[in-house]
Amino acid sequence: RKLRAQRLPFAMSMVQLELDEKDKESFSEMQQGMNQARQELAMVDGNMRKVATERREAELILAELSGMGPDTAAYKQCGKMFIQSPIDQLKGSLTTKAERCQKDHDALSEKRKHVTEAAGKLQEDFQAFIKEHLYTQEKS
Repeated sequence: RKLRAQRLPFAMSMVQLELDEKDKESFSEMQQGMNQARQELAMVDGNMRKVATERREAELILAELSGMGPDTAAYKQCGKMFIQSPIDQLKGSLTTKAERCQKDHDALSEKRKHVTEAAGKLQEDFQAFIKEHLYTQEKS
């Protein structure tokens, strides 16, 4: 059974698509795939921002600590408490954290690249599907 007057938003205007049941299922799957790709991209972007913020924070604290001598009393927060720790140990843990955050950011950048490529491919397939099923007056 063919449906002729299926109306869908497309570039701020309405278009008519001619879809049978199989095409409707394919259309729905494509929409779901595009939505999943958008959600994954948003998640990756959020994680990238979080990791970048953590790295900047570690680097700023490390920069403040670098001007202090090894005999300076330093405290590390542990929940609501502060525990005195050797400043060299704090510097080492902050350096490690900054390096780990940089690696995580690089991995997320690579993942974002792949997700963006996949989303672009889905968008191209969706556009091709739309063009293939456009209803024109000449068909009637």
